[in-house]
Amino acid sequence: MIFIEALNRASTQTNEKKLISRNKYRPVISNKDSVDLSSAAHQVKEIHLDSQTKKTLTASTSIFANLIEHVLSHIMNSTLHLHSPEELNLDSKEWKIFLQVPPLNTEKINKADDYITPEVPQRPPAKQLIFHIPVKPLYGTPVEMTVLLSPHNGSPETPIFFHTFPKESWLPILHTPYSPEFLNQQITHYHILLDQDGEQDQLSSLHAHINQSKIAENNTQSAIFGLRIWRAKNQVLTPAVLGDSKVGLLFVGHYPPIEGNPITEEERARQANNLYTKA
Repeated sequence: MIFIEALNRASTQTNEKKLISRNKYRPVISNKDSVDLSSAAHQVKEIHLDSQTKKTLTASTSIFANLIEHVLSHIMNSTLHLHSPEELNLDSKEWKIFLQVPPLNTEKINKADDYITPEVPQRPPAKQLIFHIPVKPLYGTPVEMTVLLSPHNGSPETPIFFHTFPKESWLPILHTPYSPEFLNQQITHYHILLDQDGEQDQLSSLHAHINQSKIAENNTQSAIFGLRIWRAKNQVLTPAVLGDSKVGLLFVGHYPPIEGNPITEEERARQANNLYTKA
């Protein structure tokens, strides 16, 4: 299991850090849990994750992270490992990660009527993929969970597996240390979106804080560099996993996104001075 140690450390923390920003993340609406985003996406230019706004990494969140790891390992034909900020001791550091909200959709290029494209073999159209995963408790019968994986419409290029994989796949058993009673209380279906539009060093703000000896060696394949996994829940998209050339795969699903840029101390002082002047 990925985050057992992180769960233990998180459960012993008694003092939670207060949120430093009251800006709420404006939802990115999807239509009927699909990959088409509404016009609300145009209103959000940038979001960021802040080390001081984390939520406790729970066992339920850990299951979600392991399902993502299980699916990514399958589609990339490699044993991948999702790190948590707790595992890399990043939860005790101060950092911010800036992300662009996925765009509404791609703009199709209109070809001139008199231009005839040469005949080339066309690959199958991209499709949503469904993964059935038997999740095994510490004892007893596995609980079947499903992950719906969608390509993001805003990506300039859709990863090849969305074209070549079957619509539905049945994955090997995912073993967990949890009781059957606990697993039976969990969410059994998740919808995630995948794009590879991030920079290869999109976690550069974390590089100085990380002990490279803790980075999994099997997270070095280029397919995960710039990878972004977004969770679709209640018509809202939130970042869940980010891939980076030095960190590998980082699970950030328990860090609530904040809209816009954080206010610096200089800006806060300037605003306070303006209020004093007006008064």
